[in-house]
Amino acid sequence: MRKLVIDEGEIPPVRVQREGSSSYVYVRTLFDPETAGSANAVLGTMTIPPGQPEPMLPHAHFEYDESEYVASGEGYVVLGPSRDQLQRYELKPGKAFFVPAGYPHCIANTGEGDLKIAFSFYPAWVKGRPYREIAVELTDVKKSA
Repeated sequence: MRKLVIDEGEIPPVRVQREGSSSYVYVRTLFDPETAGSANAVLGTMTIPPGQPEPMLPHAHFEYDESEYVASGEGYVVLGPSRDQLQRYELKPGKAFFVPAGYPHCIANTGEGDLKIAFSFYPAWVKGRPYREIAVELTDVKKSA
């Protein structure tokens, strides 16, 4: 059934941890082609718990740009055109950042509470294939319950 309005609390969080990293995030996919019947839009939230010693390893999405907005918490994002050109940007509520396709990036929580970020992207090329499957392939993400 196509959902046009959703309460984030209705979506169970999925713990995502990249191979080789001790850090993890919780992701909730709010809208995507599977749930909302969108042509290709994806909107979700990620929550990074405090107390993790390092950010997840940098990853890149080669086929699409990503926009992110900090809803709560403090931290930083590291991003750049290549792994040897990464720059650190401080994050706090109200800040937004843009990750161009192919840019390696990672996010860390430096605060005492959760760092919560809303993200959006438009991977038109996933039509007919679950974008989650493709995201796992592109980013070497390991999902665990």
